[in-house]
Amino acid sequence: MLNFHIRKVTLQNGDTRYRTIITKSGKSTKSKTFRRKSDAKTWGSRTVLESQENEAKGIKPCTITFSRLTDEYMHWWTGKDHDRVRLVLWWENQLGKILLSEITPELIREKLKVKKSKAPATYNKHLAVISAILDYATLQQEEDDITEQYIDENPCKRVRSLKVSNKRVRYLSDEEKPRLLKSAKIIGGRFYLKVLMALTTGMRKGELEKLRWNDIDFERGLALLHDTKNGTSRHTPVPDVIMGEVKKYREIGNSLLFPSTVNPEKPFDYKKQWANCLKSANIQDFRWHDMRHDTASTLARDGKTLKEISEVLGHKSLASTDRYTHLCTEHKSQLLNDTMNKAISL
Repeated sequence: MLNFHIRKVTLQNGDTRYRTIITKSGKSTKSKTFRRKSDAKTWGSRTVLESQENEAKGIKPCTITFSRLTDEYMHWWTGKDHDRVRLVLWWENQLGKILLSEITPELIREKLKVKKSKAPATYNKHLAVISAILDYATLQQEEDDITEQYIDENPCKRVRSLKVSNKRVRYLSDEEKPRLLKSAKIIGGRFYLKVLMALTTGMRKGELEKLRWNDIDFERGLALLHDTKNGTSRHTPVPDVIMGEVKKYREIGNSLLFPSTVNPEKPFDYKKQWANCLKSANIQDFRWHDMRHDTASTLARDGKTLKEISEVLGHKSLASTDRYTHLCTEHKSQLLNDTMNKAISL
């Protein structure tokens, strides 16, 4: 049977705190510290009462830690998100030894505070990952043959995501693009090839990293992308001028186009080269993914339709391509002006 007692704690700055210690058979099982003694007493009483109610209902107390849950989850998960492992490990470092029953919406918000200084999408991605992990825990709880207590409800349901604006369209100016290509060429090697392919095909970073030599159709000038963000395969045209660069590194077999020097089965991380490239070219506020925007913007300004741009980028619907509408409209306006100014004089 659980009991609790409250210990008065004096901090180094002289402030007073009250620590509630939950015990079972005289041994401490968990504790929590409060500013007010009344809050400490309320939490202790509620914890003991919940334990007694669960015991009366035949519900066993939760003994599963978050660390153990993440192990189970990663063995079960079959998704394609290449960043999932990193995010799961981040959460394990935050909550590893904590029992699932002790993970509250307040605790999740507290851990996510450090991500609020990042882009909203980063915050939301971290929230989505822990929500997926805890959803798995609720699924386990629904199994008829479970012998341990997981959780009945996902606490992430009471944590709001941040509003994200996906309308950013950063592309290179006519002055920036030659500088970027010049800097990339000086760095050279396959980094230069990867930049060329990103700028001219609109392939995502992850798609380029997974590209293998047997995915390249040299005769037709195509790259076959098996594992795309949309979950479907697609053929992406590679311009002739770029295919000439690709052929310089041509290999037989299914090895990666951009392999790591440590493990050839993993892609090379060009973070340092990319940072040096931008610095040398004096280009600000430009991410690797923005080269995909630049591809679309170049096509839009050349008069290509939204449908054509969508097909090149591999968008499932035109809604994702709408951000380039103004560029297509600007081109049409310029085209109309040039023609009519010559045809009509007032």
